[in-house]
Amino acid sequence: MKAIQRMALAAATLAASATAQAQDTTFKITGTAPKGAQTIYLYVAGEKDAADSAAVSGGRFELSGRRQLNAALTVADRQEGWTLFNDGTPADIDMRTLEAKASPLNERLFGEYRRIKALDDRGMEIYNEFEKIMQGTTPADQAEKSRLSAQMDALRDSMVALYMEIIDSNRDNLIAAVFIDNIYRATDYQTLKGMLDPAAPYYGHPLLNNAKTALADMEASIAKRKPGTMVTDIEMADTSGKARKLSEWCGRGGYVLIDFWASWCGPCRMEMPNVVANYKKYHPKGFEIVGISFDKDASAWQDAIKSMGMEWPQLSDLKGWNSAGSSTYGIRSIPSSILVDGSGRIVDVDLRGQRLGQKLKEIYGF
Repeated sequence: MKAIQRMALAAATLAASATAQAQDTTFKITGTAPKGAQTIYLYVAGEKDAADSAAVSGGRFELSGRRQLNAALTVADRQEGWTLFNDGTPADIDMRTLEAKASPLNERLFGEYRRIKALDDRGMEIYNEFEKIMQGTTPADQAEKSRLSAQMDALRDSMVALYMEIIDSNRDNLIAAVFIDNIYRATDYQTLKGMLDPAAPYYGHPLLNNAKTALADMEASIAKRKPGTMVTDIEMADTSGKARKLSEWCGRGGYVLIDFWASWCGPCRMEMPNVVANYKKYHPKGFEIVGISFDKDASAWQDAIKSMGMEWPQLSDLKGWNSAGSSTYGIRSIPSSILVDGSGRIVDVDLRGQRLGQKLKEIYGF
C-alpha cells in the first residue's frame, strides 16, 4: 500500500473512531463482588467522581445506564477496580477471579487482567515477606532482605515486559489504552512516545489523556535530567518545616545522590536498605544523599525516615505526584534518582540495586 493511501486510511479510521465515541449507547454490567464489598462504584474515564453505585446483595451487583460508545467504565470497590469498554454488549464479570462473559473485546481485556494479576499477587507475597523482616539487623536478616529485593527487581522487570507484550499485541484495538494508562509513569520518553502513535485506533481515547500530558512534560523536562547538564535547583521544606534548596548540597565539591521516593511506595522501601548501605560506606568520603519525598502525609513521611534509618537530609512539599520534584525533573515513577558530581553536573540517573554500588565504587575506588 502506498504511503499516501496508508495515511488516508489512518485518517479515516480516526475520524470513524471519533464519530463512534460521540454516540451514546446503553450498558449493563452485572457481576460478583469482591469478598466483603458492600458497594460497587462506577467510574467513567475523564470524570473525577463516581458516576453511579450499586449495593451488593448476595455477593452480586448490577449497574446500567447510557454512556458514550467505547467509553472506559471502571467498576470498583474501595480497594481496586477493573475497566471495560462500553461497546453495547452486556457484561457479567467476577471481580474475584476476573472471569468475564461479555463482548470478545472485553473478554480479551479480562484475560489480560488475569495475566497481570498473577504477577501482582506474587509481588504482594514477596513484599509481605519483606515487611516482616524489615526491622531485622542480623546477618541472616540482611541476607534475606537482599534475596527478596532481588526477587522483587526481577518480578518488576517481568511485569514491565508483560505490560509491553500486552500493549504490542493489542495495537489494533482499544485494549492497549488501558495498559498504557496503567504503565506510562514507569516508561521512559522513547517508549512512551512509541506507544502514543497518532495513527493507532486507541490514540484518541480519553484514557490516554494523562499519558499524553506526561509525554509533553517529559519533552519539557527531559533535558533537565540528561547526564552532562547542570542540576536544576528546587526549594522545599525539610522535616522541621524549614525551606531548603538543593544547591545547599549540590555543586559544593562532593557527589550527591538526589533520591526520589515516598513512604507509600513498596519498591522504594525495598530499595532503601541498599541506599542506606551505600550511604554508610561512602558518606565518610564526602558522598551525600538528599531525599525528595512524594508523600502527602507528614507523619507517614517522617516515620518512614526513622524506621528505615535514612540519616541524610530529607525534603518534601507534601504534594504527592504534584511535587516540584516530579514537575521539575519529569519523574513519573519511583524510586528514581539523579547522581550529581562536585560541580553540580548530572553524571547518571536511576541508579538502583547493584548499579548504585558499582557507580560509587567507580568514583571512590573501593
